Amino acid sequence: MALDSAGPRASAIARLSATQCSYAYFREHHLQPNSPCLFPQDLVKHWALLRCRLLDGTEARQFDWDYLRDQYGSLDISCVELGERAVEPTPRTFGDLCDLWQSGGGRSKYLKDWHLPLRVHEAAEQHGKGKGKERVRDELYEVPEVCLDDWMNEWECSSEGRGDDFRFVYAGGGDTFTPLHRDVYCSYSISTQIYGSKRWYLFPPSCTPALQALLVEAERSDTCVNCDKWADARKDDFRRRGMMVIEQHAGETIFIPSGYYHSVHNLAHPTFSLNHNWLNSHILPSVYRALSNEVARCRDAISDVKEMLQRQAVQDGASEEGWRKEWEQTVDGLVERSEGWSWPTFWHMTLHTLRNLDVPLAELEQRAALSRWPVIPPPARPPTLFVVKQVRPLLQDFLQRPEHEWQLLPGLQDVVQQIEVELQRLS
Repeated sequence: MALDSAGPRASAIARLSATQCSYAYFREHHLQPNSPCLFPQDLVKHWALLRCRLLDGTEARQFDWDYLRDQYGSLDISCVELGERAVEPTPRTFGDLCDLWQSGGGRSKYLKDWHLPLRVHEAAEQHGKGKGKERVRDELYEVPEVCLDDWMNEWECSSEGRGDDFRFVYAGGGDTFTPLHRDVYCSYSISTQIYGSKRWYLFPPSCTPALQALLVEAERSDTCVNCDKWADARKDDFRRRGMMVIEQHAGETIFIPSGYYHSVHNLAHPTFSLNHNWLNSHILPSVYRALSNEVARCRDAISDVKEMLQRQAVQDGASEEGWRKEWEQTVDGLVERSEGWSWPTFWHMTLHTLRNLDVPLAELEQRAALSRWPVIPPPARPPTLFVVKQVRPLLQDFLQRPEHEWQLLPGLQDVVQQIEVELQRLS
């Protein structure tokens, strides 16, 4: 049930029907306008992981923790502790956490950002139990077509990527929540609730200026923003500004657009969901701006390093090119540590996607066989000319940046040149 209509002038989230779960509909009504929605269970009804829900009639009354323990109980985990900590053992493995929850404990334990699909894939490859991608599909899930066009995971899951991905399990006790935040890189997120229910507070970008003071104060006081604790007057004020409050139940999938702040509160004990962070050409300009802003922030944060490098270059009689290369690489390293990526990854990702456009399906299938990400058929992407029009102005802007990162960061000049070749091919 969506609760958005409770406040004056509140906006209701779009609740899609089974016939609206196609990529074409999703692109027109939600990707292009950057608008949230809630998918029905039809989107994921064939997922293997849904067999963990034990049904009483048509409603899930129990969760098959025994099955999950048998499959993944030995895997190491790290839980976040939220709320008042109970006097109980700290779970070291997923099996320990299952035991704790089945006994009624662990209400303050939150298993966040657990890369279960990656762990399942690695186990299959290491122990010869079959192809990792097929095991993820047969044991866990299959990526819905609506979010197959995912530049982040397509790159990370490829043989050229860094061996990571952006697919996570979030499993939390009944007292846990995710504080107000905006997703990494200003990306999208999509979250499928496997068991239990959640309450989402969702804020369109128009609310961001009004949220900033709260976020700054929380950072200053080393706390977090808990929307559930807000007074009714503040909730009503944000409803008037466009805030949505949504309850998500088992089997439903929520799409969070780029730039939307949100807070998530677990309503059952425990809950279990499978999430993606992802991006594509529709929001590439927003992601580019977010990365540019982070680079500028990091420059300011270590401006004293630049002055030190300049002084040392003068003392050594070194050329300007030398200290500038070291400076740009220092900034790039800080951005990489703070955000998990930087300009080289952004442009490698872009090149990887461009190379997969306007390619015969048989060749795409051969490439996908070497990747942890499924093949992306052309109908699951926007028109190629749309992608080109999204990428080209960003590349032109990057080449005109006064910092000249494209010339000073190792290997980046070659990547930029290859992107120009691909844009010419696709035009």
